[in-house]
Amino acid sequence: MDTARAGTFPRLAAAAYDGLLLLALLMILTAIAQLATHGEAITRARVGAWEYLYQALLAGTVALYFGAAWTRRGQTLGMKAWRIRLETTAGAVPSWGVVLLRLALAAPLYLAPIVATALWLAHRGSWWLPPLGALPLALSFASNVFSSRGTLHDAWSGTRIVPVRPGPAGG
Repeated sequence: MDTARAGTFPRLAAAAYDGLLLLALLMILTAIAQLATHGEAITRARVGAWEYLYQALLAGTVALYFGAAWTRRGQTLGMKAWRIRLETTAGAVPSWGVVLLRLALAAPLYLAPIVATALWLAHRGSWWLPPLGALPLALSFASNVFSSRGTLHDAWSGTRIVPVRPGPAGG
């Protein structure tokens, strides 16, 4: 059974929506964690090895957000808003193993533009850093347009994002 893939715009729109939700959630977790540092930044110089626990908490929160949504119904809140869902190439809801593989493959693609922009902000003369950082993600989404296998992290994790058609009850 060949299922149509979701377009690039709904995928990016859902990613932006989920990114904003995650940003808010991570800011709340950071504010709670900063109670221990009396509002100071959570750095190795300030809290030592506890910084690694804080970073693990943030990464675990991101994995839990996507994993809980994708393994239950194949949709995050952003995907639900844009009427798309994640499934395996066999059409099933992905397992935790598939979700974690997909996240591990996609994370460098999504983090590269963020890191490149942060470096650019720190070194204003390097105008080429943000476009260079966005290149891997852009190439991955170009493969969604030009390949039948979807984005690189779709193809490598055995998943696909498909449109959700409204049912008879409108939903």
